[in-house]
Formats: sequence, C-alpha cells, structure tokens
Amino acid sequence: MDTRFADMVKDAFKLAAKIVNNNSDAHDVIQDAATIALNHEKAPKLDADNFKPWFYRVVRNRSIDKLRSIQREQKQAASNEEEAIDNISSQAAHTLNPEYQLVKQQQHTALNQALISISVQQREIVLLKDYHDFSYLQIAEILDIAPGSVMSRLHRSRNALKEALLKQVKEDKHHDEH
Repeated sequence: MDTRFADMVKDAFKLAAKIVNNNSDAHDVIQDAATIALNHEKAPKLDADNFKPWFYRVVRNRSIDKLRSIQREQKQAASNEEEAIDNISSQAAHTLNPEYQLVKQQQHTALNQALISISVQQREIVLLKDYHDFSYLQIAEILDIAPGSVMSRLHRSRNALKEALLKQVKEDKHHDEH
C-alpha cells in the first residue's frame, strides 16, 4: 500500500474516531472508506491533489452513516484514542516537570470533553480545520457545503467549543469549592 495513503488513513482515523466517539466504530468507518477509495471507479487518483479532500469526505460521510446506526451522541469522554494520545504525550513529556505534565493533561482532557459536548457538525468542522489543517475550500468539499459557509460555521463552532470549555471551568470551580 502507498505510504502516503497509509499516512492519510491514520490521520483520517483520528477524524472518524472523534466524530463517532468510538475506536471500534472508527475502524469500521476507515475500512469502508479505504475500500471505497481503492475500488471506486470515479475516485481521484491517489497522487491527485483532490484525492485527500475526496477521501476525507468519504470518511466523514461514512462516519455520519455510522452515527445514524448507533445511539446519538454518546457522552463517554474516555476512549482508546485519548489513551493513545496521552501515552504519546507522556512519553514526550518524561523530561518535563510533573506540574507542567499535569496541566497539559488536564487541558487535553478538558478540550476532549468540550469537543464531545458540542454537536457532531460543530466538532467535525473544528477537527478538519484545527486538527487536520484543511483549507476552507477543502472543508467545503469534504462537508459538501458552499465555501462561503465554512468560515461562518467554523466561527460558530469555535464559539460553541469556547462556551463548552468555559462551562467546564465553572463546573470545576464549583466542584472544588464544595
């Protein structure tokens, strides 16, 4: 298998896992999407510039299909992907001081919980832009929306994420006071 495609599949898995909030379901999504990408007669060629956005659109659509087949928006914050990210973070942080590590871990957990608390549509646009670094045009193609809508949706989604984070901070403060 082409290493560029293998790397793309690994990155796309992160998107699928965040959308469906379950690694097992994300593996199913990625397997379906990869099968489509490699066998679909109208798929762009692997080395074409438009292949990656097209593939992410397939992953996104398969993720939404998977969500429709399972219970809507599960509220489980911990997942195997978070543990993998935490393991990578902790391996890199061995030389850092423990206080810094704790703060980073708390920030990571808070951000993941906030991402899970916003709608799937808000989550996916934030993930595509801020985690996967797609351009506005690529995001429009992946989400099948007008390019002009990307910026406003992204702005609203980031505001929802900010509100979710602020709510968590208030709840944590309230919990610490009691």
